[in-house]
Amino acid sequence: MVGPSSRAPQYGVPSPPDTGGPSLLSYRLPHMVLRGTAMPLPLPSPVPWLVLPRGDIISFPHGETFQLPPGVRCHNSCGEWLLLSRDDDSCFLMNPFTKATMPIPSLSSYSYYEEPVEIAEDCLAPENEMQGNWSHNKDTYEMSVLTLVVCSTHLIAAIVAVGDLGTIALCQPGASAWSVNAHEDCRWLSHMVFFQGKLYALDSNTDVEDLISIDIVDEHDSDKPRVSRIERVIEGRSLPSQVYSMCLCYLLESHGTLLMIRRKLSYKSEHKSGNRDGGILVASSSEFQVFEPDFEQALWFEVGTLGNDRALFLGRGCSRAFIVSPFDLSRDCLFFIDDYTDWLGRKQLNLAESMT
Repeated sequence: MVGPSSRAPQYGVPSPPDTGGPSLLSYRLPHMVLRGTAMPLPLPSPVPWLVLPRGDIISFPHGETFQLPPGVRCHNSCGEWLLLSRDDDSCFLMNPFTKATMPIPSLSSYSYYEEPVEIAEDCLAPENEMQGNWSHNKDTYEMSVLTLVVCSTHLIAAIVAVGDLGTIALCQPGASAWSVNAHEDCRWLSHMVFFQGKLYALDSNTDVEDLISIDIVDEHDSDKPRVSRIERVIEGRSLPSQVYSMCLCYLLESHGTLLMIRRKLSYKSEHKSGNRDGGILVASSSEFQVFEPDFEQALWFEVGTLGNDRALFLGRGCSRAFIVSPFDLSRDCLFFIDDYTDWLGRKQLNLAESMT
């Protein structure tokens, strides 16, 4: 977390080649026991930590810091787990607070399964808009991890992407490769969460606010978990496109329910003095709306309050809900990282603050 600066930490797609981007990270203190008694002390509510591009991890709002191990790059996070890679391309998950680690496959190692994915008809992209499968797209540009989900101790899911075009990769800790479908076309996926035993993701193939459910076949005696079915469960109705504005969406689980947050980002084009070419896009304001899913109606409905003890922390690929009543923080509100870049990184918003 930093003050206004032209060098505020940012992350988007793609990340700089030598650093990872900031991620929100939650921290829960270890179990504490009173001296002379076995009665545990109450655990405090977790609070977010921010991982900055150069490896500093900073608590919010206290400002405590520590460093990632030297020679590693952070790609994303899920809860207390950071996805890190070493210079030799090997990858692992690490809990920076307990130092626990889990080996996972390199982000360049994939194993392709042949079993077809059952896709509901309303999830299919038009034939003329098919984007090709992952083996075709993965080497066309720098790859990133848009979302990491630690589903359980034996199943890890990620959206791996080139720009915003990606696929769902699965693995078990210690496996030699990520499991990816050999034939499924890549999709315009963003946030993904594990909720009530199933994966859910925002899918922009037809509308940026479409919610899809993803069924997983996780065979314990096999190192190849796979996607078996994709179905659209919420039909998005995003705002019509407008000049000098765009919508970003976030998906997270908040105390037993899914939430989708719509962020309307307004911007303007500014030119340097005396130069009418090469203007930059400058963010001017953000407006937010919060929605819950109505699965029976297959629609989002707007929520007017988060509750007097909660706050949401939003970032690309990693958004969390926290109970903030034990802390001196604003309640029933949103904190967000200004971290937008377009999918090719060609027009970057000049964002002044890393968290607002």
